[in-house]
Amino acid sequence: MATVVLWMITAYLIQERKPYWVTLIPAVFMSAVATSYILVAPEGFSLSTNVSYAVGIAVALMLLVVTLIKASKRKDKPQLEAV
Repeated sequence: MATVVLWMITAYLIQERKPYWVTLIPAVFMSAVATSYILVAPEGFSLSTNVSYAVGIAVALMLLVVTLIKASKRKDKPQLEAV
């Protein structure tokens, strides 16, 4: 749940054009940890640790790249002012 909340706050900070690195870095780390755990845990997929860690890191890096691309596109759009 903490991972989801970190990603939601990151999206909000990007939308509001505020420093989003504060939550992006922990969100990426938590995504790697949660993905690796689901893959390696006996109640999950019971994969080997090498595969689980590699996939967890790959998923985290993919999320980081997608978020940075979306954030850079967001900076180009003009912000709507509240009336």
